[in-house]
Amino acid sequence: MLFQQLDRYSNLTGFQLFHHVIIPDGSGFPFEIKQYGAPTGEGNDQGKDVAIIKIEVKNAPILKLADSEKVQLQDHVTVIGYPGAADTFNSGLLSSKSALEATINDGKISARKTASSGAPILQTSAPATHGNSGGPVLNDQSEVIGLLTFRGDTVNGQEVSGFSFIVPSNTVMEYVKSAGASNVEGPTDTLFREGLGYYWDGYYSSAIPKFEEVKRMFPQHSEVDRLVQSSQQAKAEGKEKSTFPLWVVAVIAVVLILLVGLIIIIVAGILIAKRRKKKAVPAGPGGDKPHHAPAPAPAPAAYSPSPAVAKPAPSPAAKPMSPPIPQVAGGDQGMTVDLSRTIAITADGDSFKRNYGSIKFVSGPLSGQQFEIKPDGEFIGRDGGSAQIVIGDPRISKRHVWIGVRNGRVVIEDQNSRNGTFVNDPRSARVTEQSLNSGDVVILGESDVARFEYHH
Repeated sequence: MLFQQLDRYSNLTGFQLFHHVIIPDGSGFPFEIKQYGAPTGEGNDQGKDVAIIKIEVKNAPILKLADSEKVQLQDHVTVIGYPGAADTFNSGLLSSKSALEATINDGKISARKTASSGAPILQTSAPATHGNSGGPVLNDQSEVIGLLTFRGDTVNGQEVSGFSFIVPSNTVMEYVKSAGASNVEGPTDTLFREGLGYYWDGYYSSAIPKFEEVKRMFPQHSEVDRLVQSSQQAKAEGKEKSTFPLWVVAVIAVVLILLVGLIIIIVAGILIAKRRKKKAVPAGPGGDKPHHAPAPAPAPAAYSPSPAVAKPAPSPAAKPMSPPIPQVAGGDQGMTVDLSRTIAITADGDSFKRNYGSIKFVSGPLSGQQFEIKPDGEFIGRDGGSAQIVIGDPRISKRHVWIGVRNGRVVIEDQNSRNGTFVNDPRSARVTEQSLNSGDVVILGESDVARFEYHH
């Protein structure tokens, strides 16, 4: 009755078309159509039911397109979409937020067929219905092998589940290239995959910084908040694996012991060889005296009954003799050392600089970078004019914290920062001044801004 009255007493004066892509957190983005093919059964492009649209967003995650030519019959596949049969929130049984939750079903490739246009079509046994159209079909490597396009015919007026058809990914790729786009992973995908790898392997401390970085790059990500919370819960329950398995530590210890033993044996062999070589040097005349060429013996003097021996006068042309080389008897006995010719050897101060360790950032813009602790200290902050280590995040103060050496200890001193400095636990009291022990983690501001570990 209401619709009849509306039809009778109302006139259409105009309409406006709204194009929006809605992502799982509820955010909407207007889109622009870049390329499209005619729907199935229409025009010359039938069977290529594909559209390429563009939205203005940065660092959004992607799904990689696979080579659909490699798909085999009975390959396992997963279908993702928003089927109308699951929209029971319209009846009030589910909350309205359920409309943003995708439905995931699985099945197998049941046939390879051809559209009337000659375009290739895949058939799947995965349950799908109205609303699934355009949804991705994934293989077990999480790659898209195609898009759902239409379902099978009804039988006796009944819709039969398990007979749905797929536009292959190679057909989709034709339109992607035609639109001037590419299908490559970005930094968000790389970080998310690394975080998932750590998460699945039980290394939650390594996974959390990866997920936090993904959150900073793409705040609308639908999974990272849950994964960070799950990782923190697993750590609190003591489920985190050791970074190095015990057997690896044992193998490394054995190898180090063998290397040390080998070095000791080599050094001992060198010392023994030097001693034997020293003993093997032949002694000169006179036992242990240094080996010098013996001076020629003087000719025997003629016998004279007179006790006085005539001393021959030196020849005017004779050159004065060089002073005799002193002979050392019995090693160094009787040896005279001229102290005026000794040289004092002093230590070069730069050769004995003390090492106070280093800090390594484990999260934030400087993640992975390492800095040596300087005795005079350095400031860490946002402003490159007043800080030596610069972190470009508005939650970091211009001069956030100082780190250096006092009384032989590495110390941090908060510079009255806006968001504070914490050690090991972001829920602990803010630090004013505190000395660090090797392994301590310093948290700057909020827990997801920047962290570094001190090692010595």
